[in-house]
Amino acid sequence: MLDKEFLRASQKGDLSKLINLKNDINDWSLIRHSSSGDSPLHIAAREGHLEIVRFLCENWKEQKCTIEVVNLEMKTPLHEAAQFSRTSVVDYLIKKDANVNTLKRADWTPLMLASTKTGSDAYHCIKSLLNANANLSIKNKDGWTAFHLACRSADINIVKLLLEYSPKCIEAKSNNGRNALHIAAFHGCKNIIELLASKNCELLNARDSSGSTSLHESIKSKNLEITKLLIKLGADITIVDDVKQNILHIAAAVGNIDTVQYVLECNLIDVQSEALFHITPLVAAKRNAQYDIVELLLKYSSDNKREDV
Repeated sequence: MLDKEFLRASQKGDLSKLINLKNDINDWSLIRHSSSGDSPLHIAAREGHLEIVRFLCENWKEQKCTIEVVNLEMKTPLHEAAQFSRTSVVDYLIKKDANVNTLKRADWTPLMLASTKTGSDAYHCIKSLLNANANLSIKNKDGWTAFHLACRSADINIVKLLLEYSPKCIEAKSNNGRNALHIAAFHGCKNIIELLASKNCELLNARDSSGSTSLHESIKSKNLEITKLLIKLGADITIVDDVKQNILHIAAAVGNIDTVQYVLECNLIDVQSEALFHITPLVAAKRNAQYDIVELLLKYSSDNKREDV
């Protein structure tokens, strides 16, 4: 019961309650939430209660400050504060020498968690972590860096900040060979795409481990605006993936009828083009039960035959 009161007070930011309970608590780091393993410091950091964080770190003279206490996911209080953009708590924990490069269970650093967020508070947290020598090259278990995550979240100011801190971070690849432009293209992040292409045009036609380019990724996400943008920026429409699928094959297979229509109307790809094993866009559409696209491809195929005659 006492433990629950202490955790509840930490969550609510009730400092007076914690002061009253202090004499009955020898070591607050032993108080844990049963399902998450969160300590009072995790909870206070996540909620942004700086006064509670200070109290826990500075008023237990008989207890060594356990600023690196971890929960069941191996997250520290700094992980929690960074993930929820608690700027004052992040700054305080850094001043208390919290490890800015500590990893939680899935190999995420506080910087990675902060980079999933957007807005001025997230920017402040990221800048504070970078100034404290957060390592931008650390990857999680999927090979993603904080820069990859920021490009997915699409806050242009944060992406620019990371590039300013480490220009080479733009070159990082995930475990499956995807670069930041692959990620931005799949998630439809227009301003990030334009920025990345201006910084490194080689990203446009870089292929991942399956041979896909950022243009292929935009087609898989069914975002015609982004597909057109990438082509305008210099993406090569003729590149095929490892099974020799071109952009028309991919669009037909995933049911991206807008892109199929666009490719056919602009005559960008031969409607009869073949991937491995003689797979045409029509076969790809049939195999994936994309019947509207089957009908469209048949129409263009028959029109081409009439023109040939």
